[in-house]
Amino acid sequence: MIKFFRKNRQNLLMENKTGKYFKYAIGEIVLVVIGILIALAINNWNNERISKRRSIDYMESLVEDIRSDITQYNNNIDSYLTDINNNKRLFINDDFKRLDVDSILKLVNVFYLQNKTTNHTYEKIKNSGLAESLGNELTNEAINDYYNIEINYYEALLQWDKEHINEYSKFWSYNSNYESSSIRGYSSDKLPFLSSEEKRKNDLINLIESIQGRNYLRGAIERHEHTLRRVKEVKGVAEKLANMIEGELNN
Repeated sequence: MIKFFRKNRQNLLMENKTGKYFKYAIGEIVLVVIGILIALAINNWNNERISKRRSIDYMESLVEDIRSDITQYNNNIDSYLTDINNNKRLFINDDFKRLDVDSILKLVNVFYLQNKTTNHTYEKIKNSGLAESLGNELTNEAINDYYNIEINYYEALLQWDKEHINEYSKFWSYNSNYESSSIRGYSSDKLPFLSSEEKRKNDLINLIESIQGRNYLRGAIERHEHTLRRVKEVKGVAEKLANMIEGELNN
């Protein structure tokens, strides 16, 4: 009987020790899991902080790019207004006939504008994978629409204008009824003309007053008026977007 109790007591002691070891092991596992969870939480918080800082930096840089675009739009608007007014002057009255031939050529004018908007920051944003997570939903959508819709249409419009300008330029620069200098006024004094200055002036005036000449001028005016309206529209979109981003940055 005594041996039985001793053996039973030993078994109980062994069970108690096993239970303590098991509880200790469970405790260790719980501590390790808690440590891992804390580490993951800290890592996630740090990643979110870095990502948020990158987003802020990108948005600040975007505002600079868009403000630069707005400056370019203003320059384009001034150029188109000058060109339209010069071309219209040839329709309104005959006062241009008192000018010398090179001054008349400047009123005819030939130019096209290139897309000089800046998308460097937006390209970095796309490459970083943040193109869908900048700012709030409305701001993010407005940013993507500006670069993927507005700028693309603006560039297509400038290309359309350029294609028509090439034909327009050929008419005024290489017309067989007029011995032309450079239409941009860059002619060289070392290259003589067969015709006198007076004859060249009269030939140019006749070309301007011809049906074909008036059609080219009218087409240029209408085309640039259309392009001008589009530049003003995209400028308004850019201004609204810049204000939207700045408003979110300031909150």
